[in-house]
Amino acid sequence: MSVLAPNPSLYERLPELYRQRDLEQSPPGPLRALVDSMDSVLQALAERVGAQYDDLFIESCEDWLIPYLADLVGSSHLKGDAWTLRADVARTVFHRRRKGTLGAVESQVHALTQWAVHAVELRERLAWNQALNHLRPQPHARTPWREAAGGDPRLPVRGGMAALRSPALLSLVDGPFDPLARVADLRPPLLQADPPVARPAPNLPHLAVFLWRLADYQTPTSRPSPPHARVGQPPWNAIEPAAPGAPLYAVRFELHPQGEPLVLFNTHRFQADADSPRRAGRDAVPGPMPHALLNSQGGQPDKYVQINTYTGNSPPLPPDDAVGLLLHLPALPFAGVAWTLRGAELCAWEQGLNPPLAPFEIAIDAHHGRLVFGVTGADTSAMAEPLRAGLRVSATTGFSGLKRREGSVGAQPLPRTPAPLPAGATLIQVDGISVTLADALADLASRSAPLVIEIVNSDTHRLDLAAVSGIGLDPGGLALHLPPPAILPADADPNERPWPLTLRAASGHRPVIRLVQPLRWRPQTVLGQPAARHALQNVRLQGLYLTRDAAFPAGDALIEQAALNRLEIEGCTLDPGGAWLLDGTRHGSRGPLHPALRLRADLGLSPAEADAFGQTPQIVLRHCISGALAVDRGHLLGLQACIVDAGAGVDEATPALALSSASADPELRWGAPLAFQGLTVFGRSRLEVARGAGGIFVHRLQVHDTQDSHTLEFAARGDGNGGNSNEGEADLMALLAKPGSCIRESWFRGQGDRLPQHHACLFGTQARLRFGDERFGMPAYAQLALSADRRLREEGPGADEMGAFGFLANSHRWKNASIRLREFMPVGVRALLVPVS
Repeated sequence: MSVLAPNPSLYERLPELYRQRDLEQSPPGPLRALVDSMDSVLQALAERVGAQYDDLFIESCEDWLIPYLADLVGSSHLKGDAWTLRADVARTVFHRRRKGTLGAVESQVHALTQWAVHAVELRERLAWNQALNHLRPQPHARTPWREAAGGDPRLPVRGGMAALRSPALLSLVDGPFDPLARVADLRPPLLQADPPVARPAPNLPHLAVFLWRLADYQTPTSRPSPPHARVGQPPWNAIEPAAPGAPLYAVRFELHPQGEPLVLFNTHRFQADADSPRRAGRDAVPGPMPHALLNSQGGQPDKYVQINTYTGNSPPLPPDDAVGLLLHLPALPFAGVAWTLRGAELCAWEQGLNPPLAPFEIAIDAHHGRLVFGVTGADTSAMAEPLRAGLRVSATTGFSGLKRREGSVGAQPLPRTPAPLPAGATLIQVDGISVTLADALADLASRSAPLVIEIVNSDTHRLDLAAVSGIGLDPGGLALHLPPPAILPADADPNERPWPLTLRAASGHRPVIRLVQPLRWRPQTVLGQPAARHALQNVRLQGLYLTRDAAFPAGDALIEQAALNRLEIEGCTLDPGGAWLLDGTRHGSRGPLHPALRLRADLGLSPAEADAFGQTPQIVLRHCISGALAVDRGHLLGLQACIVDAGAGVDEATPALALSSASADPELRWGAPLAFQGLTVFGRSRLEVARGAGGIFVHRLQVHDTQDSHTLEFAARGDGNGGNSNEGEADLMALLAKPGSCIRESWFRGQGDRLPQHHACLFGTQARLRFGDERFGMPAYAQLALSADRRLREEGPGADEMGAFGFLANSHRWKNASIRLREFMPVGVRALLVPVS
């Protein structure tokens, strides 16, 4: 796609002769100053005219104009996310023309919520008795045993018996696509259980609108971690030989880069703009894959899994309408191989499968993210080893959020618009094959221009700092030394200030970085440098999944030093550990927890260097998932739309520290001042100062300065933005710079808290807190459950929910859908919103 160049300025339109003579004047540039003063007026006028033209269209107008355009089409006013409000107004006429149809209902709700939706007329599920003298059978309403002769005995027969021969059909029972008839049910659609169970509650006037509130995120063409791929002969732990007809080799894979359980989702393939609207199908909604539907015999595996072959180093990216799991096999030797599929529980795959695995059969455990391939060959080099080395997967997972920029929390394969490269910056693209992370970071301290490292795939990249050329060795360990940036002129645009180092994921990718040692950053030279240089020592991480290698030192945090002016971590996951482990129990246990940051007050510098450095490092995390943050005073901590997980759920009796000091005795010290906007903390917190809104502190919060009277150091050095163009960070830093602020619209435990001034907050003694899941890696992780107190979901910032996902405005989405359904429903029909996830 071509990009139009900006219009040349008035000065640039002058003949080169006059511009050259203008530069020869003393002082140079008087003509340019005169022409630019006139041109600025013309440019402002052109921008204003262009903005007025954009305001004529709902897709490009300013947010405040949406209600006015809604008035023009007679649409009532709603509140919430501007994205959904634009879609609602833009499709008003489309929906009115199709009012009263199920397709219009699904399209309407999807436009307002961006959630997957399926509408069902519950009267169609009611069982009814026919008069024997006036039978009205459906076209296929023959008994299953008669159907077997010339049709499919697995088809449901309304008024007949359920086809017990079909596991695929029975897997749909009690779900949105339940094909079986039911008697009238007068109970509410949401049972008062813990957690509540959503039910369709079939009755005559009811229209059930099923909602999938979790989004599907497909990671393109990643590679299963080689240490978790095993080749063996089944049965693997048995002494007796393999059964006759069994494959010679079984190749096993765990799809998660750390070998942890992974719930596979199908992709949401809904065409909202179709005319007429296409209704959502059972195989095109973002939910976990049912094992029964993955079977080649009796299921529909092609709606969930696709097997391709590729040549070269990597397969192509999946198309927009791809199914949930794409398996990419090397064309040599698998071109033309016909595979069969089976859905199976593989949590105990070491004991073999029952029935045994067949040759060229793939067993898929969608609940745990495991695969087993049955292959043959003279030896392992024929098929087993090429499969082990060459398998690439495009796997889909589910999580709270939306599939757009900054639409979720943690590292997700989202579309991103990277910031423009600063003038003179160097861009290095890392693929892990021709260019590795160690290659890109080589001789970092000797670079004279800002460095931007972009990882262009979703593979796992191992980073061993000992292999980085020119790495620095500090008393704390190996550290990345940053060169001193050039001093900028006083009138420089703050949005164009260079960052010495940016490490980011390419748009649509989610790379995994497996660290051998903790990350450490510091200036190459501290002594003898002006303070203006140290104020520009900034590092940015964007869209990365940081985790630990097997050789990572036990007990260390992922980041152990940040002697910087600012460390910004955006849309990343700092692996907190505590994932679901398969240990033979029904629900599994949690793995060990790991800290994410441990930043000490001395910054890892000598006393003389610390005095010369003269900065208060700003540590800003936005839209991140992280482990415990141990940050000493002398830093400033800003968290926006983040989850901090120390493994302490709501019912934990001995919660660990999640926000604390990095000292040897954090129970007696206080952590760095904190500003937050939307935060969920699984653990205790001990902080010097806390200011912000929309927090959920699952366990005790203790703040030292309860009067909040101190003006923090960095406030005297400027506006707190430090040259960052991100408005969210500027707001956080400005909040820390303002004494006398309070905590607003947050939830506290109410037991042993030491709180500063607070306003419109809830306490656990009055408002119940419950999550969909408290285990990292699960689809409903940190999502507020429907059994949580209503005020948690509706009395946070902006009259929406508290916690890390408050920016999604989920409560407004739910309310807006309810309002529109009441307007669009025929008389006497009541719409029931039934959450599936």
